[in-house]
Amino acid sequence: MSFNLRDELNAPNTVLGKRYMLLLLCTIVASVFFLFFSLELPQAFHHTHGWVVAFELFFLVLFSVDLLLRLSSHPFSDIKGFLLLGLDFLAIVPSAMVVLAYWNLLPEQNLEILGLLRLFRLLRVMQLLRMSHMLTEILGVSVFTLVFANMATHLGLRVLVSAVDKSFQLNIKEYIDRPVLLLAVTAVGSVMGIAMAITFGVVNRKRDDVTEMHRATMDAVDTFERDFRDVFENVSPEQREGIFGTFRRDMAAFLQAKLSYKAMNESALAFLDKVRAVVKARPSMDVPFHAVLVQRVSGFLTKTQIAFPAAFYGWLSLLANLYFVLVMMATPGITGMFVQLLVIFVFQGLLVVIQDMDYPLDADATMFNSKILD
Repeated sequence: MSFNLRDELNAPNTVLGKRYMLLLLCTIVASVFFLFFSLELPQAFHHTHGWVVAFELFFLVLFSVDLLLRLSSHPFSDIKGFLLLGLDFLAIVPSAMVVLAYWNLLPEQNLEILGLLRLFRLLRVMQLLRMSHMLTEILGVSVFTLVFANMATHLGLRVLVSAVDKSFQLNIKEYIDRPVLLLAVTAVGSVMGIAMAITFGVVNRKRDDVTEMHRATMDAVDTFERDFRDVFENVSPEQREGIFGTFRRDMAAFLQAKLSYKAMNESALAFLDKVRAVVKARPSMDVPFHAVLVQRVSGFLTKTQIAFPAAFYGWLSLLANLYFVLVMMATPGITGMFVQLLVIFVFQGLLVVIQDMDYPLDADATMFNSKILD
């Protein structure tokens, strides 16, 4: 099997590639947190401390290796890709300056612009967002992986606001009327909570309906299979398996989101055609076939496709992001950052769960990690 370095860096398929990508994603997140802490605690995270230099050296080495690997495998015709790699290079510059200054290879006075250059590190958030979709491929479908991109976006926005505030000494907090802001946070949070509670109840009811209709459909299928065995003696066991066994396997795959609605619909039509070909010789089977089996199969498939319009979820998502920004402005500092991330995980995670419930046949998801890297 041929190995393509560029494909492996962009969409890893091997265990080693997935481990490397997971390490890179974790390091990018750590570097963003490191930047935020250095802005909030400048004395504790001063660039002259040895442990700070050690972290900067680790960031420098890993990101430099990643940049070299991507440059070596990047096609010369992709100008846009080279521009993105140029942004990745700028994100490395602050770490390189700290390390060089610590080893006396760069004059100390050149670090006066370090505070401004630290803004380049936020370019790693762009890299993080470009790679965030791969987290689902690496760790599997989970609430955490599905909300990760949103958490990364708001973390980057918070760090950007903090970096601009500290670098240019804007004192943004002085321009914020906190009592009014807290009122807005409470109002928007209440509206979003009520909307999610109502939506949760509606989709939970729909999920119960789909479950009930699935049970009724399979009961009808079982009944017809018994009739095929007891009444239609000319139908062999192999024929029954070809008719009913195939439909059951496709239904099981559909329930696990391994079979699309279009494919399942085609399978159901083929199943009904085969059953009709057998029962049409007995007029007494017409009513059970049309009034029971056909209606239940058709009703079940139709019910699974009824969902809230995309505009509704778009409104909920917009409301949630507005709320997250208000929380960011109302809760400054390190504690506020952790509070905001917790709020995002709770509310955005609930929105993800509601959307998943609205499509009752989605694959199962876990809380954090549904895959174990071998």
